[in-house]
Order: sequence, then structure tokens, then C-alpha cells
Amino acid sequence: MSLHISDAVIWQETGDGISLYHSESGDFRTLNATAAQIWALVESDGDRETVITNLSLLFAGHNPVMTARIRAEVDAFITSMIEADLIEETDAEQKEAGTQAVRSEPAARS
Repeated sequence: MSLHISDAVIWQETGDGISLYHSESGDFRTLNATAAQIWALVESDGDRETVITNLSLLFAGHNPVMTARIRAEVDAFITSMIEADLIEETDAEQKEAGTQAVRSEPAARS
């Protein structure tokens, strides 16, 4: 599954994290430093497992208990962002078949 930030989201990094605005719903959110790190990994990597792996290596090392906790928290965060239409998740097969629109880079990022 591939993740990407919705084209309707305008976002910007701040000193405290990341500020998000969904231009279609009017939803405004501020992500703390941890959530901002997940957001940035989604933006650069676009894959749930890669995000989880990178954060697990960074914060858990080889501790399986911490890795499981990170997996659960990252999954919960990404799921909440998908439900709020801030992040979109597509099946790789859909993307290859051309049923998913080509994503343009977010022009509103500053």
C-alpha cells in the first residue's frame, strides 16, 4: 500500500511540529514533534511499513516490545489521518493499472 498526502492539504513545518489545513473540509490541525516526524516520513517514503521500520530503528533498536508499540501507534496515527482525508492510501496494483490519478507535488508546502 502506498501513502501520500492529500492534494487538498496545505501544510507547513513550524518550530513546534507541523500545521495542517484541509482546504476542502476546513479542518486545521497542529502535529506535535512525534506526529510531525511520522508525517515527514509519509511525505518522503510513501509506505506504511517503511515509516514503521525507520521509526523503530530510530527509537526501539532491536527491542521487540518497543517495536510493537511503535507499530501500533504509527498505525493508529496513519489510520486517523486517512479517516480525516489528510493522507490517502492506495493499492500498488491500482496505481500500476492507472486507476489512481497521478499525484502532483503539493504546491502549498512552505
